[in-house]
Amino acid sequence: MASAAVQLEEEDELRFEDLAKEMERFGLHEWLEVEDNGQHHEDTAATATEGLFPLPVAVGVGPRRERDLYRPDELRFPGDHLGRGHAHALHNFPGAGSVRPHAAWPSFSSDAYMTPPWAWPGRSAAINTQLDDYIVYLAKNEQMVLDTLFSGSPVDAQIVADLIVRYAVHLLESSHGNRLLDLVLNHCNHSLHGLIVARITRDKNRFFRICGQRSDEVARVIRSCRSVKSLQLLRNAIMPWIAPSMMHQLVTDSNRLRVVQAFVQCVPDPYFAKFIFDAIAKNCLALAYGSHGVSLLRSCLEHAEWTEKDDVLSKISCWSIELAQNRFGNYIVQDVLKQRNPSHLAIIASCFRNNYVLLSKQRYSSNVVETCLQVFVDAERFFIIDELIWCPHFKDLVTHEFANYVISRALGTCTFPLQHRLATAILSLQNVNRRHPHCLKMFKILSDLGYRH
Repeated sequence: MASAAVQLEEEDELRFEDLAKEMERFGLHEWLEVEDNGQHHEDTAATATEGLFPLPVAVGVGPRRERDLYRPDELRFPGDHLGRGHAHALHNFPGAGSVRPHAAWPSFSSDAYMTPPWAWPGRSAAINTQLDDYIVYLAKNEQMVLDTLFSGSPVDAQIVADLIVRYAVHLLESSHGNRLLDLVLNHCNHSLHGLIVARITRDKNRFFRICGQRSDEVARVIRSCRSVKSLQLLRNAIMPWIAPSMMHQLVTDSNRLRVVQAFVQCVPDPYFAKFIFDAIAKNCLALAYGSHGVSLLRSCLEHAEWTEKDDVLSKISCWSIELAQNRFGNYIVQDVLKQRNPSHLAIIASCFRNNYVLLSKQRYSSNVVETCLQVFVDAERFFIIDELIWCPHFKDLVTHEFANYVISRALGTCTFPLQHRLATAILSLQNVNRRHPHCLKMFKILSDLGYRH
């Protein structure tokens, strides 16, 4: 048992030596070098100003612990082109705010993280290539990085934490490094998480570009937030997009709409995203015509207070006939109908009246008419049935590829007087091919209801 622990200790020492060699090869030794006794060099305060920590961080130094005292279960990930190995199982990491004190994280109350970053894009191509190689190296050795960060000595963990924070933006932008960043964000404590989010959102213009190019990765960063401070940093970064001068661009920007939707779904209280709800209420009709706009609109309606929601639903109800015929807008109209608010149902019914035949013959709006038959009372269903039956081409509606679903729904939802009237009208039609593919369901319902044909 003791020999196994010693062997494991030696392997970890070798892996950290490899990491130190790579840092030195990339020219990073001047700010990462650590003395044998675990104390930072005297020039820590000077070199740290180039990165995230302008002040030295006090780290408790002690003997390295036996690794088997705290070693989470491991889960092997599928191999990829980087040849990465196993990573920690997600279920057995310490929760947010409860990470064992292996590293003394910098105090998040300080605003030191707002110091300008290294201007990597302005340097030579060779340095940018070095940076790319370094990110790939971290990604290939993600298990070593995670072991050191969560189970290593305080000094080693502090060094890795500095690295993750310093290169957080590059890891997020890299197709190789974003998985490593994702694992760290989901299992680190609040302080480290806040520092990483602060680094990512510090340059608002760059964050705007990243959201346009890597919206899925940014959405995962947002979903990993468990502290108010991290959400505040993200809110401040997103707020400029919601300005009236920017909304006309945002409504057609599917990537950034996905980011805003992720933020709305993660906020702890509606007041946190009230600036988003106010902007969405003013632009709800424009959003309702796009796939991601509809998704954002539906998410906002789930989280908004009723006073804000009522204003949006009223606007949608007034424009329901146009939205019902739209590929995406029909979903939001169905959502309004399913809430069964009497005032909104009355507005939609008045807009649809004398247009049910037209709506029933269209692909998207026929779904909305079916929903109307489900939620309307019999008095309003009467207008729908009456308009369908008195249509000069009622026979064509029975065999129509979309209208047949509306008629079948009416047979299944209407009560006896209306149901009997519609069934009689169908059975009285002459020369109807009852084996037509679009008629099979309708005549099966008639048979189940006891009508002989």
